Amino acid sequence: MATTYDLTTDVGKVRLGIGDTGSGGAWVFTDEEITYFLSVGSTIVGGQIEALRALLISKSYRIKFANVQGIQYSDTQQVGAIMKALAILGGDMPTVSVTSNGPMDWEIEHFRDGGL
Repeated sequence: MATTYDLTTDVGKVRLGIGDTGSGGAWVFTDEEITYFLSVGSTIVGGQIEALRALLISKSYRIKFANVQGIQYSDTQQVGAIMKALAILGGDMPTVSVTSNGPMDWEIEHFRDGGL
């Protein structure tokens, strides 16, 4: 699966709009995925909205917050930032609710082992 960043293409324009420019060699979506988002969204902005929605759903599956022995970790701010980006593009989504709170078993083990 290809990952390219060429601003002369719609795929590249979607990438630019969502910040998926491959900086540091890290890509979020493949070209095929962005092509799909463009087909569903019908426009470049629509493709950006679809990509951010997919990213938001992916992140919401993995929301993590832990507070173990005074060490706090939270990546919930990423979800808020993606929702703000969606609002800027006009692609607001319903509120995402977390139905379970507290540390997961693997997180307790992770912190107990010193984070290794």
